[in-house]
Amino acid sequence: MRRGIRRAYLALPAIEDLDPEDVRSVPGLAGAISYWSGGSDAGDWLRAVFEEWGRVGFVMRKDGEVQGFVLYGPRSHLPRVGEYRLGHLEEGRVFLAYAKGDARVRRHLMVHMFRDLRGRGIGDIDAIASDFGTGWHLPTRFLLGCGWRPVRQGWKGGQLYTLVRTDLANTVEVRELARDLLGRVRMPSLKPSGGIIPGTLTHSRPAREHFSEAEHPPEGCYIA
Repeated sequence: MRRGIRRAYLALPAIEDLDPEDVRSVPGLAGAISYWSGGSDAGDWLRAVFEEWGRVGFVMRKDGEVQGFVLYGPRSHLPRVGEYRLGHLEEGRVFLAYAKGDARVRRHLMVHMFRDLRGRGIGDIDAIASDFGTGWHLPTRFLLGCGWRPVRQGWKGGQLYTLVRTDLANTVEVRELARDLLGRVRMPSLKPSGGIIPGTLTHSRPAREHFSEAEHPPEGCYIA
């Protein structure tokens, strides 16, 4: 290294499995678990689901500070799912419950979620997205932009929600185009196969926009 020139080293984020101890240190985790589990103690829920089913999410930290998390699990441990008027949902399905962080963090954590679930032989995953981006839900537009496809729509508490799905068994391999988070990560880009499954559809303007976008999805969901 030449005299007078100092090289700056960037601290890379660390992504780790969610742990019951994270309930106290990860903002929003306890609230997300309480909502989707129907009021269960977050630490007890994490321990029970991990013992029965396995990993339920990841947390990202940088320099010791939490950047975000992703939470997912089987429908049997997410009873709140049954309160949405979205038609019949099989008990064995897996749901993305919530992801917290900026868009870059959420996308990167979803890459890890996809890899984990595919490695465990899970064929697809659902999520209940909010068309208005409210509560413990990811925005519908965000997930559609990341390649998820809409399945059905329905109302709960005066709000419109969309059931979205990603087929993990048939997606292209997720690619990381750089060695760290400063690079670009492309999420799987999916197109609907066979159209929309009949369900509780509405003719509101947001609903038409979302389903139109699914027919001509963006090129992908990138971290730039």
